[in-house]
Amino acid sequence: MSRAERFYKMCVDLPYEEVKDSRDENSIPELVTVAEMRDAGNMQDAVDYASALMKMYPDNDLIPFMVAYIYYQKDFPEEAIRVALEAIPRCPRKYRLYSVLGLAEFSRGRLPEALVWWARSVVAQCMVSDYQEPDPFLHLAHAAEAVGAKREARMLFSVSDAIEPDAPRLDDESLEKMRALKKSWVRDPLIRVLKYIDRNYLHG
Repeated sequence: MSRAERFYKMCVDLPYEEVKDSRDENSIPELVTVAEMRDAGNMQDAVDYASALMKMYPDNDLIPFMVAYIYYQKDFPEEAIRVALEAIPRCPRKYRLYSVLGLAEFSRGRLPEALVWWARSVVAQCMVSDYQEPDPFLHLAHAAEAVGAKREARMLFSVSDAIEPDAPRLDDESLEKMRALKKSWVRDPLIRVLKYIDRNYLHG
């Protein structure tokens, strides 16, 4: 199998079944404490407290997602990746974890890997009709623009905006990374992935 075909398969074939999970932030009252610690700048305390919560609620994706996102924001992408990968098999809802994996890989300059995780997150959200995480739609929309897939970009932007209406577009540094797709081996298989998502999920 060529790397282009392998990329396509990894994007559209989820490694685990995605299950709709109705639990939100209110299902774990202690998450408020984690958020307060994070917002006060006490990142390590937030991570330590959340890590203890993960042992109490091992199948709730919101906790490892929060921990991984903190690591990503503090520029520790390897730690973000470790936390998210460890949590994926035990959590029924995985799309948030796929999303933060994409962000972490993107911050490491690994664009093909990031695109795989974002595509998986988009596919997972669409499969269970649970649209909660805008980042994958936003990043794939910009990627679609970069490779000239204008129709798919519009659709992905529209979903991202529906989830989070006031979310900003990517900054110039991130857009510059996306522009590299024009001359990358990823360009053609990515267009296939975008058309697959549009055909199977966004247009029915």
